[in-house]
Amino acid sequence: MTPMAANFNIVPAALLELKDQNGVIKAQWPTALLLPIVNTILSYVFVFRF
Repeated sequence: MTPMAANFNIVPAALLELKDQNGVIKAQWPTALLLPIVNTILSYVFVFRF
């Protein structure tokens, strides 16, 4: 989900000694998908409606 920030996601996995190296990224994907949707809706409401 975050190829540019992969380095920042691997470091916590190493520090926490997680079994799955991509566990941090797997935990972030719902938020990563939801955030642009919410931002688009809010932008539509506040920018184009008022």
